Amino acid sequence: MSKAVLVTGATSGIGLALCKLLVRDHGCHVFLGARNTAKGEDCLKGIVAEVPEAAGKIEVLKIDVTDGASVTSAAETLKAKSVTLYGLVNNAGVGLAQPGAPDAVEGILETNYFGVKRVTEALVGLVSGRIVNVSSGAASAFVKTQDAATKTLFSNPDLTLDELEGAIKGAVTSGNVGWGNGYGLSKAALSALTLIQAKASPNLTVVSLSPGFIDTPMTKGFGAKLTPEQGCKSSIKCLFEPVTSGFYYGSDGLRSPLTMTRDPGTPEYEGEDNPAQDTYNK
Repeated sequence: MSKAVLVTGATSGIGLALCKLLVRDHGCHVFLGARNTAKGEDCLKGIVAEVPEAAGKIEVLKIDVTDGASVTSAAETLKAKSVTLYGLVNNAGVGLAQPGAPDAVEGILETNYFGVKRVTEALVGLVSGRIVNVSSGAASAFVKTQDAATKTLFSNPDLTLDELEGAIKGAVTSGNVGWGNGYGLSKAALSALTLIQAKASPNLTVVSLSPGFIDTPMTKGFGAKLTPEQGCKSSIKCLFEPVTSGFYYGSDGLRSPLTMTRDPGTPEYEGEDNPAQDTYNK
């Protein structure tokens, strides 16, 4: 039986490319998550036109991660079909140059952090295998500029939700939200949330990752040159290859620290569960 995978935010960029790769190369049954079902159906048709064998193996699921009612409805739709998801890829994200991205940090957090939290809470009971949270190198870039206490908090595997959301609120109140009008904070919060989710669901593998600097609507004008398909490397590894729950993986699929950046091609991070030492393999 083919593995069922839901990808949120799948009507453009990395999410759309990942849907195609999952049906083409991995034999999955894919739920293409879309806020706009008409746009989602156009994306589905495009994939089937390029990959005819995808017909019948991919379907659109209406889901707006910022809308609790929409997320609940999506969960009920899957339950009504008796779907068990092997994988949930929380890919939906906003910020930077993306058309229609919120101007305020609260709006960015609503999608990049609270959206993932909302979707995971609604769907975790339907997932049998892995949850992949698409974070960003902006996460560690934000955390590495913080004081020692904040670095420890954002990388603590015993972090509580109250502690994390208190830190988020404090950062917003103080204006310490990083670059991209809070994009860095939102992705750091997402990677930290992954630690909490991993501990709460020991039967699942829950990881976060950076897809890399990919040419998508979000990065237009920033000089990104890698294709959306190239931005799927770490997602594919984190879905199907050996990884450790709670860890954060770089765009090359290697483990990375939460407290500093590790560029692709540099040694894989080799740290304790709380990666305050920022040590690497030699």
